[in-house]
Amino acid sequence: RNLLRLISERAPSPTTMLRHLPRLARANAACAARVYSVGSITYSGGQASVGQGGFYGSGGARVKTTPTEWEASAVASVEKIQSLAAVMEEAHALEDAIREATDPLCEETIEAKASLKKLMTSESTTAIIEGLEMGGEPVWGLSQAERGLVKEAREMVMAA
Repeated sequence: RNLLRLISERAPSPTTMLRHLPRLARANAACAARVYSVGSITYSGGQASVGQGGFYGSGGARVKTTPTEWEASAVASVEKIQSLAAVMEEAHALEDAIREATDPLCEETIEAKASLKKLMTSESTTAIIEGLEMGGEPVWGLSQAERGLVKEAREMVMAA
């Protein structure tokens, strides 16, 4: 207001204008801040004060009205991963013994193959793998290595 009065009374000199420039800049910034603080940010057009626009899903368009049920089997548990790792370690040892055998028809090789088949088709192993899969895919919360382990275990069960 003082600046407007100063301008209206007489034309300011360049020195006066330079002296008042920082105050004018602050006033301009404060005015701009008031203009842009409408309380809501719109994205898709319209004015937030009228209720139009807004981000996708704003205004409750995608609000679920029924209670959400938690699917506990969709997330991996540490115990199941540790159990599968122990089973797969044993299975890899049996596979190594089968691969290293010089005679595929010797008694040790046949026993190793039978033990591998028994291990991979046992109820406990099947339960562990089924607990780590949902819809034929590994459940959430697994690292890439753990996902690979689950897939490898499923392949070994199918091959046994």
